[in-house]
Amino acid sequence: MIAVISDIHGNLWALEAVLAELDRRGVGQVVVGGDLALGGPRPAECVALIRRRGYPVIRGNTDEWITGAPRAVTDGITWCAARLAEDDRRFLAGLPFLWRQQRDGGDLVVVHATPWSIGDVVRADAPAPLVARVFAEASASAVVFGHVHTAFVRETPAGLLVNSGSVGLPFDGDWRASFALLEPAWRGWAASIHRIRYDRDAALAAARASDNPEAGRWARRVETASF
Repeated sequence: MIAVISDIHGNLWALEAVLAELDRRGVGQVVVGGDLALGGPRPAECVALIRRRGYPVIRGNTDEWITGAPRAVTDGITWCAARLAEDDRRFLAGLPFLWRQQRDGGDLVVVHATPWSIGDVVRADAPAPLVARVFAEASASAVVFGHVHTAFVRETPAGLLVNSGSVGLPFDGDWRASFALLEPAWRGWAASIHRIRYDRDAALAAARASDNPEAGRWARRVETASF
């Protein structure tokens, strides 16, 4: 069984809850789909926890945004970057673009957004030509990604398309932390989405007590589970 977790966005409370659930389930492999730190009140702690776990991690768009050393805190990006050690910023800067699990029945590929970009958008109702491009460029029978913070599993003629949702900042109306589980199936892969409650009140209180210039926006998104 493989778990894909993505889009943590500095929400340590959500991350800890998800990891506790994965430990309870005895999941053998965990892959992190990027966007570890930006947004929430505990960016450094989230990066440190993932690094301690030693999971494979791929690069998200916000991981790229915060890899420089800021001269001054001017917005949420530089606030986050200023709280990461130089070694953590180097770690984020060096993350690979994708992760692949090879299998005779078809490979599983994890990307942040698409197999060609860390910023392009593929939604649950993406048109067939766009979905076909995802599988053609991934050379896989299952593709898992995050980025849009909206969890879904979609069977297509080209393969299994899965959005693992967001651990720390869902945008699908359900504030609970989200992750995906993948298992080999007779033909390709099978996937399921799981939601976990966490101490959202503690996360919101920490955000509002911080001096992050964009703490209010992050808190609103956590409260509403919407963009």
